[in-house]
Amino acid sequence: MSDLLTVEPVGQTRDPGAIDEAGGVFAATAVATAPTADPTGPQLRRVTLLLVDEQPIVQLGVSLIAKDSPRPCRLVWAAGGEEAIETARRERPDLVLLDPSLGDVTLADAVRRIGAVSPASRVIIFPAHVTPSIREEAARLDVHGLLGKDASPSQFLLTVEAVTRGERMLEDEQSDALRRAAEKLNGAPLTPREHEIIRRAARGESNAEIASAIFLAPTTVKSYVQSALGKLEARNRVEAVFKLAELRLL
Repeated sequence: MSDLLTVEPVGQTRDPGAIDEAGGVFAATAVATAPTADPTGPQLRRVTLLLVDEQPIVQLGVSLIAKDSPRPCRLVWAAGGEEAIETARRERPDLVLLDPSLGDVTLADAVRRIGAVSPASRVIIFPAHVTPSIREEAARLDVHGLLGKDASPSQFLLTVEAVTRGERMLEDEQSDALRRAAEKLNGAPLTPREHEIIRRAARGESNAEIASAIFLAPTTVKSYVQSALGKLEARNRVEAVFKLAELRLL
């Protein structure tokens, strides 16, 4: 397993891997820290990871996987959306692993409100399985990562570490389609955000309506539209929509 992350003790001493249900914090006490790292190597900073999931088995699984590498990590748990928002406000986590099937708030609302109370937090959508609709939602919400719960431990650690470094780790099927389309046009590929905005434009949405739907400023949406038009060599939105239709990207 990749050496990317480990768990620091949190809370009072109790059985290894126990979950502090009252405080919502993984009490990963009495757990051996990661395989011995080179003491002369660079020290990785500690990160706080907020897991938003109601299933205890998922909470325990993340705790066990996370302890297998040398990056110190404090794991905090919230079972629902409202609790996650309040925990994010209090803890200001570096990363948020967010189950999309929350019972009390929508995924879009959770992403928006967590971003409002903790702007520096990077969100990874964490579904049971990655489906086309989840991929599209992740691209629309412009989160930092998408990782299925059926991922391998090494892939989990790789994704968490990459997002910690500031990279985006989304499923690459959409990006592959955009790259193939760009090759046909002999141009640069659209970004997922540019693609989403042109698709919304194809439905007749104005810049203001698009901005409101995806939580961007209208001037930012206009910039994305202009960038997409340039890449598609389109003179206007109508021509851009026709090109996307021809490329089967609508």
